Amino acid sequence: MPHGYDELKQSWKHYAPALLEPYVSGRAGFVAGVLPEDLLQLPSRGVWYALEKRFGAGPVRQALLPNVTVPSPVGHQPDGTWLRRTNMVGVNVRTVRNFFNVVKYAFTLPASQDSIHLLPIWEPGVVASLYGMASWHINREFFSHELAEVLPHLDTVEKQLKITINLLHVMGRSVGMDVIPHTDRYAEVVLANPAHFEWLQRRDLVITNHSARLYEAVQWRIVDWVRDYGPAVAWEGIPLDPTVFFGETMPETERTRILFGEKSDLWGRNARRNRLIQALYDEGLEPVPATMAPPYRGLAVDPNEAAKTVDDDGRIWRDYVLTRPEPMSRVFGPLTRYRLYESKDDNLNWELDFEKPRLPVWQYTAEKFADVARTFGFDFMRGDMSHVQMRPGGVPAETDDFYDIHRYIKRVVQREKPWFGYFAESFLAPPDVMAYGDEPDHLEASLADSTLGDL
Repeated sequence: MPHGYDELKQSWKHYAPALLEPYVSGRAGFVAGVLPEDLLQLPSRGVWYALEKRFGAGPVRQALLPNVTVPSPVGHQPDGTWLRRTNMVGVNVRTVRNFFNVVKYAFTLPASQDSIHLLPIWEPGVVASLYGMASWHINREFFSHELAEVLPHLDTVEKQLKITINLLHVMGRSVGMDVIPHTDRYAEVVLANPAHFEWLQRRDLVITNHSARLYEAVQWRIVDWVRDYGPAVAWEGIPLDPTVFFGETMPETERTRILFGEKSDLWGRNARRNRLIQALYDEGLEPVPATMAPPYRGLAVDPNEAAKTVDDDGRIWRDYVLTRPEPMSRVFGPLTRYRLYESKDDNLNWELDFEKPRLPVWQYTAEKFADVARTFGFDFMRGDMSHVQMRPGGVPAETDDFYDIHRYIKRVVQREKPWFGYFAESFLAPPDVMAYGDEPDHLEASLADSTLGDL
């Protein structure tokens, strides 16, 4: 067995077929003695040759059809508690460069590592963070041109994601996605659905308005912008009444095309979005940034010069701070959270009314993630920021599905996939440090099946 980086590289260069043979023949559970970076260079034809030899030509060829959904290896489970027994690997697709390379990387995993969590798969936002999703479109940077050249029917990133999960299922792996309760602050999602988010109005160092219905002013400004600049695509009879344009009779897909253009035109969509951001910026209208840890609520503009950013278009942005910060308090300037609850007293004191969930927002978010799980075949979710619990009184003695957005999404997906599990991001810090109340109690109430944290 070679030792050291250089010896491993030379061994693969000269003995690749021999190194693959134990795995291909089924005598070994993974490809040993090979660097993952070298397996990522394996040509696509070599990948499915190896898979066909190990798992059979029929299952592999079926898996390469994006209109086929390969049954999940955990599809027989009655619920998501199987996540308590799994051995999980997390994969940042950027690290392996494209979706299909996840299959190649899986060649290096022992059979005992039977689940794979994919970090966020959507188009990223302004700081290119995978956790600041800009739209519901799958990130095209994860497209494999080499795979499309060999199999021309896999000509979109969506098709390649689907067959990647199919192949991982054939290999006996369950696959999970991130469920993110926030977006990039000026995401297409936000601009196409202003009422689903919280807004503020800023003039230099002062928040002049953060009332509960400020989103209505945002809706009017967006409609005026469409009237002034026209639609991104040819469209007759655009309803320029905000209650219609942002209403249920106008599907989000159509509204997004009018605002930004066709999905295939990423440059054009981003250019239109930037112009719309400018229109809102001129009015001082901004989505409220996401926060972490108590007290969560109550924002002010950070007056420090270091908290000022000037972007490429000359716009001056300011960071925000919590007015009564505690040791773990954070404000995430690039992100904005879904507005899940109504506010008390028109948001005068930044207080949320947890007895009044905003049902359309819950339904929208859950249906979107459920559609992703259904379309691509995901088996579980990692809940991003699962530790967030904003009720100052801690975890209530009695909770329902509107207690927590991750719980709600899990329950919605389980209507179609009873085995769908929930893997929670957490810190398991002492009470009232990272969240109000006891974090394990919160995770139990959220119906988390397992957790990432300091156990």
